[in-house]
Amino acid sequence: MSYSGSQAFAPIGSELEIEIPVGSPAVLTFTPIAEIQTIQRSGSKSDLVDVTNMQSTGGYREFLATLRDAGDVSFSGNYIPNDASQQALQTLFDGATLVACKIVLPPAGTYTVSLGTWTFNAYVQSNDYDLPHDKEGKISGKLKITGKPTFTAGS
Repeated sequence: MSYSGSQAFAPIGSELEIEIPVGSPAVLTFTPIAEIQTIQRSGSKSDLVDVTNMQSTGGYREFLATLRDAGDVSFSGNYIPNDASQQALQTLFDGATLVACKIVLPPAGTYTVSLGTWTFNAYVQSNDYDLPHDKEGKISGKLKITGKPTFTAGS
């Protein structure tokens, strides 16, 4: 097997999108959250129960996977006070509203549209602001994924 080079990509151009009402009459539309700088999905895990019994061999524990938790998506970026997408995060948080979300990867290599898209439902678990006197205003938050996320490969 020969090495053909790394397939790593620079994620600049990725978008974190939430489905919010746009226009009048309102139509639900996936809208990128403005000026996001970092997107991190973490915390995926599977619950395991110990099923070790008298017939278990070699003195090793045996486990059975039960429920899975898809984890969450943390984000941070520049705070834009009058931006509708950032304001929607607070509205969704206040209403404890389940919202459809996407992480859209940028095009790279031979992919002309996108490397792929993660689609999932989530609640806005936290929505935070940092307003220091000597730096730019920042927004950060966490989306708690509920149910199974789906990855669609790019084209």
